[in-house]
Amino acid sequence: MLKIGQYNHLVVEKRVDFGLYLETEEESILLPQKYVSEDVNIGDKLEVFVYTDSEDRPVATTLEPNGILGDFVFLKAKDLAPFGTFMDWGLEKDLLVPKSEQQDRMVPGKKYLTKICFDEQTGRVFGTTKIAMHCDKNIETLKVGQKVDLLIHSFTKIGITAVINNRYYGM
Repeated sequence: MLKIGQYNHLVVEKRVDFGLYLETEEESILLPQKYVSEDVNIGDKLEVFVYTDSEDRPVATTLEPNGILGDFVFLKAKDLAPFGTFMDWGLEKDLLVPKSEQQDRMVPGKKYLTKICFDEQTGRVFGTTKIAMHCDKNIETLKVGQKVDLLIHSFTKIGITAVINNRYYGM
C-alpha cells in the first residue's frame, strides 16, 4: 500500500520522456525525470519519498525531506497565506501549516517545531505547531530513570518543554 508522507520501495514500471512510472497496488505514480539517474532500469526497485503535488496527485521524489510523517522537526516559515503558513520542508512543494493548526502567529524566516501529520479525509500531509495536542497522552511505557531522547520545544519561566522519544510532550 502506498504511504503518502513516507518513504516507499517501488518498482519501475515504465520509462517516459518526462520520467518514470513506479508501480503501486493502487495506481502508477510519477518520478519526474529530474530525479531519475541514468542507471535505472525497468524492474528496478527504488526507495522514493511520496507526497502529493499541487493537484493532490501522488508524486515520487528522490529528494530527502526535512522530516517524514509523524516526525517532529524544526522547519522555517517561508510564506504566509490567508489560510496558513508554508514551511520549507526540503521539497519542491512546501508543507502547509493551516491556521487552525498554528499555536501562535507565524513569522516568515523563523523556525518552528512542527509535527508532520496526515489528514485521512483529504489524503494530504500537513504540519502542526500545536505540539502538545498531537503527542501521545498515555505515558505508561515511560519508566523513572529511563534514558530518553529529548527535542527541546521552548523555554518558559518554570522550565523547559520538550518532545520525549518523538512521542510524548513534557517539561
